[in-house]
Amino acid sequence: MSFTHHASSLLFRWHSLNWIMIGLIIIVASFSCSTSSSEKTSTADTVRVALFNIWEMSTTKLTHVDSMGIGQEEQLIAAAKIIRNINPDVLVINEIDHDIDALEMGEDLLLNLQRFKDAYLSSSDYKHMYVAPCNTGFLAGMDFDNNGLVATEADRGSRDHGGDCYGYGAYPGQYSMAILSRYPLVSENARTFQKFLWKDLPNNLIPDEWYSDDEIDIFRLSSKSHWDVPVKIGGKVLHLLVSHPTPPGFDGKENRNGRRNYDEIKMWVHYINDDSVMVDDSGKRGGLARDQSFIILGDLNASPRGDTLETGQRAIDQLLKHPRIRGYGNLLISAGALNGRIPGPPKYYEGRTAGWGDRGMRIDHILPSWDLEVLRGAVYWPDQSVDSIGAAMAKKASDHRMIWLDIKVD
Repeated sequence: MSFTHHASSLLFRWHSLNWIMIGLIIIVASFSCSTSSSEKTSTADTVRVALFNIWEMSTTKLTHVDSMGIGQEEQLIAAAKIIRNINPDVLVINEIDHDIDALEMGEDLLLNLQRFKDAYLSSSDYKHMYVAPCNTGFLAGMDFDNNGLVATEADRGSRDHGGDCYGYGAYPGQYSMAILSRYPLVSENARTFQKFLWKDLPNNLIPDEWYSDDEIDIFRLSSKSHWDVPVKIGGKVLHLLVSHPTPPGFDGKENRNGRRNYDEIKMWVHYINDDSVMVDDSGKRGGLARDQSFIILGDLNASPRGDTLETGQRAIDQLLKHPRIRGYGNLLISAGALNGRIPGPPKYYEGRTAGWGDRGMRIDHILPSWDLEVLRGAVYWPDQSVDSIGAAMAKKASDHRMIWLDIKVD
């Protein structure tokens, strides 16, 4: 064996051992995050912000209570235990139904969020709640999915119904959003973009020859909604920028959902750039001022390892590479996502948040503005071999995992 070959072999082994040691350190850190995540630093200038897509939190599940009003759904019991364990100060929930039928009978749109809080989080001190209308399950009177049928109310509960709605939903209010907070939400200053039209986004990716001109004239960009909800923490105001873009799939070669997902994420780029093209549901024009702090939160259905479009970039890179945003994917690690394997370079293991695909994907995001200092964070996803109870609870609660960051607010 030549000296050069021998040296190369030693160097390869050194690099291999180096990656193994890094992997072991990451796994230990991940175990620590999973087991001590509830030990929140209780200081006046630190806030824990969390996001949880709780799979199909339907009205049927939320109204399954006993005679004392205590929730009986095992899935939601598991989700509530995770919430109490992580103990966030601000929690954004994706996939909670809005009870539209009750709303039409005179109830408040907050009803289902209140039901969840009362039946499963009764000991919590979330005094502040926010809900606003979403596009899911509301028929547009057009054949958006081009299946030759224009869905009507008689099709409620079917895919035909969902395909012809402003945002996919088998019934009105499905897959909606909500916010719980210990800190005051400045609801009177909230802005929503439920009705912003896709055609009004500059350089949009509306697919050619799929939608008719009449459909384009009414097609809303947001599949749920886009919210800017200010939260007051001490003397500082943070803007919670909440959304849940459509999954980039369930379509055909026209890639209408992939294109819409890209543009729903691009919508936040225009907003944090204070672009005058943005017009909210009240008619106010413009975005967020450059000196305002924000956190983008949501199941954005976009992975750093996802496909690129003809733009040449992945949808989520529009935010991850934006100069006003810090991604912190390096903090969002978990032993459960690693599945007991030694990881490779960080890009292959950081931030896996959904329990499907090749050991999961990072599609749930908490993205603070560059001026906010993040102290720590994690994904609640315990390793089966270390914490079988926690791992089972996470799996029962949702196909997504809760993610959280501790943010210093001066």
